[in-house]
Amino acid sequence: KMEGLLSETLTAMSLLAPGDGSPLRGLCVEYLCSAFVDEVIAAGFDHGAKIYEIEEAVIRGRGASLMCPRDRRIGAAYVDCVSDGAAGGASVMLSYTWGDSVGDIADGLAEYCKNHQLDAKETYVWICCLCINQHRVKEAQTLE
Repeated sequence: KMEGLLSETLTAMSLLAPGDGSPLRGLCVEYLCSAFVDEVIAAGFDHGAKIYEIEEAVIRGRGASLMCPRDRRIGAAYVDCVSDGAAGGASVMLSYTWGDSVGDIADGLAEYCKNHQLDAKETYVWICCLCINQHRVKEAQTLE
């Protein structure tokens, strides 16, 4: 029995997203301008893709098979799928629309860091589409 329990625990741990589950966890600007944009492009979109266009494939896709650190269910928020360093305690909150393009958001955040003399690797941004678990949002929508 102990061996089975250990095996189940190790399996669950391997599915757990690396994020700590903090509701204030954000992504660093450097990550958003490089790895995130690269991920969007690798998924078949371009720099001009709108947030609503990438939501299913990129935003929910990233955490689809990982366990959420908040509720321990499969389906994690994008931010919880990114390792520490690329994600951390947010110091900035971005106001935007789901009709804004990935490129405009990334370029705007890079410009913000430049204008305010901030290190893009140390500036963490809370963006609802990436920091709220979109799997749970979709579940709630199906219940309405």
